[in-house]
Amino acid sequence: MNTFNKFSYAIIFTLGLLMSCNSKSGHDHHHEDVDDEYLIEANRIHQQSLDIREELLQVEKDLKEAEIDYTDLKEELKIWDKDIIEVPGFEHSHDDEHQRKYHVHNPMKEFTPEEHKNYQEVMHDEIVELSSKLKRRLSNDVMADD
Repeated sequence: MNTFNKFSYAIIFTLGLLMSCNSKSGHDHHHEDVDDEYLIEANRIHQQSLDIREELLQVEKDLKEAEIDYTDLKEELKIWDKDIIEVPGFEHSHDDEHQRKYHVHNPMKEFTPEEHKNYQEVMHDEIVELSSKLKRRLSNDVMADD
């Protein structure tokens, strides 16, 4: 093989390697520029839901420490955890400086932007209701100790 062919193969290989490193894979979570209002709103709602769910990690810990049975609500939380999805263009990154304790790894659903917003609204309503039930269970026990 002559020097020119070796050099050509080396350049093609290097370019291919560089392109594969920069391509989006299923695990690449770079944020895209999203200008769809439905998706922006869906992500805002999603972040609020994650804030509540992250807060519930402490509530669950408090319930366990107080030896309060919340098995029924724990099952509802498991279902919610399996159903929550991220919004396209706003996927979390494990490289972010601020990492949530709670984040999502569930596969996205093939929804329109409006359907994503509606889905996030339903998921938000569910986590708000679960939060209320869990906190009530904790506060009822605390009040019963008085």
